[in-house]
Amino acid sequence: MKKFTPTLLGLFVASAAFGQQQENTLPAQLEVANPETQVRATPSSDYRNASETILWSEDFANGIPATWSNQGFDGNLQPLTAAQWEYRGTSTTPDNSEGSRGAYSGVSTGANAPIASTTVANGFVIFDSDYLDNGGNPQNPGGGSAPAPHVGTLTTDVINLTGEPYVMLEMENYARVFFASLDVALSIDGGTTWTDTVNIYSEDASSLGVNGSSPNGELVQVNVSSQIGGQSNVKLRFIFDGRPGNANGNGYYFWMLDDIRISELPRHAIRFTPFNGAPERDMIFGTASGEGKYGIMTLKQARSVAFDCNVLNFGWDQQTNVGLDINIYDSGSNLVQTLSSSTANAASGAIVDFTVLNTLGWTPSAEDNYIVEWVATSDSIPSAAGPKDSARLYVTDSIWSLDFNVFSNRFGTGNIGDDNSAVASRFDLVNDERLFGADIWLSATTVPGGLIEVTVYDTTGFDFVNGFPTQPLAYYQHSITQADVDAGVIRADLTDNNGYPAYLNSTSTGAYYIVVTMFSNAGANPVYIRNDQSFPQSPSAAIMYYTLASPRWYTGFSNSLSLNAPHIRAIVCPAATAAACMSISIDEVELSDQITVYPNPAEDYVNLEFGEGLNGDVDVNIVDLQGRTVVSTSMYAVEGTALPVALNELTPGVYMMNIAQGDKVSTFKLTVK
Repeated sequence: MKKFTPTLLGLFVASAAFGQQQENTLPAQLEVANPETQVRATPSSDYRNASETILWSEDFANGIPATWSNQGFDGNLQPLTAAQWEYRGTSTTPDNSEGSRGAYSGVSTGANAPIASTTVANGFVIFDSDYLDNGGNPQNPGGGSAPAPHVGTLTTDVINLTGEPYVMLEMENYARVFFASLDVALSIDGGTTWTDTVNIYSEDASSLGVNGSSPNGELVQVNVSSQIGGQSNVKLRFIFDGRPGNANGNGYYFWMLDDIRISELPRHAIRFTPFNGAPERDMIFGTASGEGKYGIMTLKQARSVAFDCNVLNFGWDQQTNVGLDINIYDSGSNLVQTLSSSTANAASGAIVDFTVLNTLGWTPSAEDNYIVEWVATSDSIPSAAGPKDSARLYVTDSIWSLDFNVFSNRFGTGNIGDDNSAVASRFDLVNDERLFGADIWLSATTVPGGLIEVTVYDTTGFDFVNGFPTQPLAYYQHSITQADVDAGVIRADLTDNNGYPAYLNSTSTGAYYIVVTMFSNAGANPVYIRNDQSFPQSPSAAIMYYTLASPRWYTGFSNSLSLNAPHIRAIVCPAATAAACMSISIDEVELSDQITVYPNPAEDYVNLEFGEGLNGDVDVNIVDLQGRTVVSTSMYAVEGTALPVALNELTPGVYMMNIAQGDKVSTFKLTVK
């Protein structure tokens, strides 16, 4: 059987694994659906409102048509009657308000939503691989009515496309996969032979990835003109093939379908598409190979960001001068920068990839919440009519992270080990830095009572098997409370006992890991951290310490973004006060014997008493644990006298007070009650 692999919207795209070193990855494991993230909106690239003429359709208003064939098979392709597609309608049990019934699909948490299709009110169909394998019981893997691996096929009756040479297959879908291939086979002789197969979803990196799910209700469009266009005896066969697998299992989780149709293919149409393992659109940060992609970066650590994409000619006519425009807007919707790529021509079904469609770099020059817009164009499709997609890029004063402020999935002790497992984010420096702390964002599925440790290491000498050879630069420990889970975040204070932040050197080391080690009391109090799958990170940008087998570090799971950009956000010196902030913990102590600070702890004010020989102008800066200067004042010192510094506008907490006279500097830890 000849097989071709399209994108969600087109044809002939090869799959490829993520570019991780295989010796440092693990076979993926089944994951329970995340109730916080499992149901997703249809993306902006959805062309649901296309005006092309519909030539044939099925919305399952009356169930699965009697003229269709519904068959099930085991892993050896022997008949297995129970491995069939189900119809969910208004009077079925379960009805069309319920999605998968499997143990891993979120039945107990409410994550098992039905497809969000246009006509879900009159029913849809589902192949519920999860339920067929375990019967909805997590303690019953392989004990369901049709254990994995299994195959389910749903075959239409004959469709006549005589006189219609340019056609596309459209379907509204909701799918989640572990190891499965979700395909549509095509026949032009009434089902006697099946000469072509379209892959809709799989666990491959260029599709959903292991444990990945599609947007709920996603409209899939496939150009099938060369396969079935103009044919009078067409049949379609929808196949859930649960035989692909690894050491940890086969099949899973589900495929829901509704509103299937064959429509006229437009003459002029282009789409973003994944290609050869590269995402449909991407950001490239900095110039160093393998550098992380920082969706939240400080102005002080800002670096050049370039953009690229892949574009498919989805229409039946050639497109000339296919190109990419990048528009960058500030939070006030003002256009900040436009970048354009080279162009190339594309025949019908061809792809112009990221090697052509890439831009020069742009470096942010101000703090803001930017919107980056990708716009694909051609001579026949101007920017106003071309496909668009966007992402946000945050440039802050003191918060720095791999994530793009998107919560895609949870990741924690249930994935990599109950106790002493860890995740870590790498921070590549372009300037020296002071690290005050880190915000660790939690999934609501975290159970209070667990514990986290946060440590900071430089990358010098790191090895995936032997770990970090040096002592940590900072350490924090915290028992997780209900208040932490309710807030969704734990702020880790990474200053030392004197309140001094860690110094991160951009030249001698250049990169550091913030490591979050998790303890769940043997699984009784699981700990889960938020993860972002927006843009695939370089292999070592985020790493994990796996304890379920021989404990060691890994880059993640093969073909999976389950660990990609954890919400581990560094708190560093703001650019506006970098000079004062960077001087914290300086070893000069010339003034410490000449100044007395009292009371400490203080409330509304603190006194500075000047000792013998201290006269003249003195600069006072008080800095909080986020590195922000919250008080800045100058005073004239006279030996033997004392002057107050007002603190009445400060919130209770720990601060650093820098006192300077000329090149003499001393830092005092100050507690405000």
